[in-house]
Amino acid sequence: MNSVNEEEKQALKKPIIDACIKSARKNGRSDAMGIIRGALFLENEPLSLDTLAERTGYSKTTVRSNMSHLENVGLARRVVGPVGKTRRDKQHRYSLETDTGAMRQAIQSKAKAEVHSVLQALIQVEKNLESHKDAAEEMSAIILKTRQFYEETDRILRLMDRYTHKELIEILERNCR
Repeated sequence: MNSVNEEEKQALKKPIIDACIKSARKNGRSDAMGIIRGALFLENEPLSLDTLAERTGYSKTTVRSNMSHLENVGLARRVVGPVGKTRRDKQHRYSLETDTGAMRQAIQSKAKAEVHSVLQALIQVEKNLESHKDAAEEMSAIILKTRQFYEETDRILRLMDRYTHKELIEILERNCR
């Protein structure tokens, strides 16, 4: 079987890199974040900072700061291992998080933070409206409907914590029949 060269590999990865760029933009991050994350997909082993910088065309500083963010949100991890002939030197290498539990927790954590933030804001608005009766009547129906949506979403996220992905799929598919 022929080995795929780096240029061909990057061409094969283009759809996932594009998806990562789109995700980064949706989350208010730069294209660099998406390109760096996308570069880690389909790699057999963790990549060094130098390799990531070379493959993406970004500086090591840009790669390092974006990798730190990806680590903080639980989508990537840093591996420290020996390199070189003496094996005494240690080098940081990066890979995408592959543990499904950790990835799920990272994604759900972000959703929970968003839901809780909006719920807290809605509660504050309701308190603020107590002294503004005219505005309260006008806005209460909207706030009630919005708050109900976020409370139900919070409930769904909490229920999701109780089951694995496979269990959730089985439960939902069973109930769709």
